[in-house]
Amino acid sequence: MTESFDEIRPYSDNEVEDVLESLISDQELLIALGRYRMPRLSRWLPAISNHLVQANLRKALEGIQSVSELQSLVAPIVGRLVRNTITDFEIKGLERLKRDQAYLFISNHRDIAMDPALVNYALYQEGFGTSRIGIGDNLIRKPYVSKLMRLNKSFIVRRSVQGRKEKMEALLQLSNYIYSSIQQGSPVWLAQKEGRAKDGRDETDTAVLKMLHMGRRKQGWQLSESLNQLNIVPVSISYEWDPCDQMKARELASVSSGVQYTKHEDEDYMSIVKGLQGDKGGVTIHFGEPLNMSSNRAEDWSQAIDDFIHSHYKIYPNGYQAYMKLFGELPNQVNASQLKQDQELTRRLEGLSPEEQKHLLSAYAQPVCYRYEDKHKEPDAEQGVE
Repeated sequence: MTESFDEIRPYSDNEVEDVLESLISDQELLIALGRYRMPRLSRWLPAISNHLVQANLRKALEGIQSVSELQSLVAPIVGRLVRNTITDFEIKGLERLKRDQAYLFISNHRDIAMDPALVNYALYQEGFGTSRIGIGDNLIRKPYVSKLMRLNKSFIVRRSVQGRKEKMEALLQLSNYIYSSIQQGSPVWLAQKEGRAKDGRDETDTAVLKMLHMGRRKQGWQLSESLNQLNIVPVSISYEWDPCDQMKARELASVSSGVQYTKHEDEDYMSIVKGLQGDKGGVTIHFGEPLNMSSNRAEDWSQAIDDFIHSHYKIYPNGYQAYMKLFGELPNQVNASQLKQDQELTRRLEGLSPEEQKHLLSAYAQPVCYRYEDKHKEPDAEQGVE
């Protein structure tokens, strides 16, 4: 990588030791880990807690000199998360991809940390190289978080820059970085749009595709030339249960009522923790084949990605249950035997207002709407929630 990407790129192997040493000495990180691993000791004897955390951290990271070694250390941790929070983890479609080819994986986005983590875990399990991960700078305000993410192959999407010229420069830099990564044989993961689909509407933003084209457009390329060079592979990530579903429903209900929603300072962090530790039921990661299209319309490429994601999203029984609660009936094409009553969905509705319940149910029902070409259907205002 050239120096022009230093501001956003992941750390390289020759930087790993120094960055790890700085993290081992980072008091803010030690306090955060202490509160998580030994909350009572951290509260009453913080100095001892910090010392113990630092000693354990140094021992765990001893001898780590490269990104791949660090990821090998992290892989079992992700494996435990999968075993402890997912009842059935399915990986599909990788048999159609080549292990020596770099791809740009574009997926739907439901969970801040788990989406890219599970994509990379699936790649790692099947013998593929892991991907570099695009992550918004809004999620890495703390220096130690930035270092941890960049050690794990994350690159920075600079969303907080101000001014039109500065934003265009940031987008151009990002476009060139992604293109350079693919050309140098490093796969990349990107979400299909900025932010999570809190309402369950998995739709690719054409702005993402136009950003990918920016660097090559300056050289006179057509959009199809740029995007075909990137080996774009759509990926559909399906969760049976969303650990953050109630948080999202409350936010959406607040916004829809016209009340300005202000994020709590630690809200993104809490979403990450909840998404990592919460029960997810079944999860399916379905990889498509590389798109190869002649169209120079970003809308056509967006539609192709969406078509794959929607048609390969695994609809769990609670999706049909949520649809039934919202609309009072199932799509004509759906057999009634697919409707199973699950008390877990009822439990997740508890404590929510009727408006919040509608948003939660709509998020679970949305894949059913997409599958049966009913994506714009909205619950009847008088229907209520059963």
